[in-house]
Amino acid sequence: MSFLDQCSKENIHNRTIDISTYAWDTEHVLMVGELKEQRYVGFINHLGEGVNPGIYHNMKIELLIDTRTMTIKDVAVSLPRIPRDDCSATAASLDQIKGMTITRGFSATIKKLIGGINGCVHLNTLLLAMGPAAVQGSWIYNSWQQKEAERFDPETGGHLVDSCWTWRENGPLAAAMGHKVSTQPDREEESPAEDNSLISSERSL
Repeated sequence: MSFLDQCSKENIHNRTIDISTYAWDTEHVLMVGELKEQRYVGFINHLGEGVNPGIYHNMKIELLIDTRTMTIKDVAVSLPRIPRDDCSATAASLDQIKGMTITRGFSATIKKLIGGINGCVHLNTLLLAMGPAAVQGSWIYNSWQQKEAERFDPETGGHLVDSCWTWRENGPLAAAMGHKVSTQPDREEESPAEDNSLISSERSL
């Protein structure tokens, strides 16, 4: 029995993040991400203000991605619902990611550029979730465009190795794809700020 089956199931808050990948042209995909946060109960906030039930955060980010290089070619931000008028100023914080490559170090760079007072924590959360999705979506798009499956290439598919338990370097899946176990000393462990799913053969940011 799950924990949910044991509670009253009175939902007081919900946050959803939805990310979709759309074909754009032969070399690009469009990533569309949306974060929506809704409260189902009213309360008094820390400023003494009465807060009514309803949607209070709704952010959208669109990224045009070059699937060959994983470069962000363009970005668009919209804020359909924000709790404070002042929040609208944070939309421009993502202008600086145009031209950035989604590769090793992407998550740490985003946190440094638009984290804290440099941006919006909710836009930051959404963008960080879109990074791995962009890698997955671009890979699917490129595979879809091919006439037949390509053999595993360490230069293009090596980012999968050690990205999770199933893709561990000395595991059966990596071996089946032709990956050779490295004889080099263990690679330096990723910082908690990093995201293994964003690793590619591109140069680190």
